[in-house]
Amino acid sequence: PILVHGPRSKEFESNFAAYTKAPHAVSVSSCTAALHLSFFYLGLGEGDEVVVPAQTHAATAHVVELCGSKPVFVDAERETGNIDIDQVEPLITERTRAISIVHFLGMPVNMDRINEIAKKYELFVVEDAAMAIGTYYKGVHAGLLGDVGCFSFYPIKHMTTAEGGMLITQNDK
Repeated sequence: PILVHGPRSKEFESNFAAYTKAPHAVSVSSCTAALHLSFFYLGLGEGDEVVVPAQTHAATAHVVELCGSKPVFVDAERETGNIDIDQVEPLITERTRAISIVHFLGMPVNMDRINEIAKKYELFVVEDAAMAIGTYYKGVHAGLLGDVGCFSFYPIKHMTTAEGGMLITQNDK
């Protein structure tokens, strides 16, 4: 039986959506692919800027560059390893289109503060939840707190399929 196409992947997407309570889930080849797809989905491109955490896998910034956009790096909080939210707002310019956060090692980012900033400046929020399967923030699964959530199933992650990723969203855009 084929594992990466057809009914098994559709079943996996359906089960993952049910587990996270996401209305939509799409399996992809990796979390990097999910992140890359999410920026295209949100319409980012040449000349746009995306605020990204400096402490993460290089793919978090590389996918921004693959879309022709510029990553703007923010240091990590000492206590959690997550993006230092106090440093985000001063880096926002007229070119900023999104904030990309990472729930570092499954520690949820303070999404109330991130979403408050995003709303104030009309920015998208992309959640890199590569290591956040089973992570909740105020009762909501990671990946459903911004515009798009991206997960990894690489062997070192919390749940593995030997490879692969998932993109989830609540939006019907």
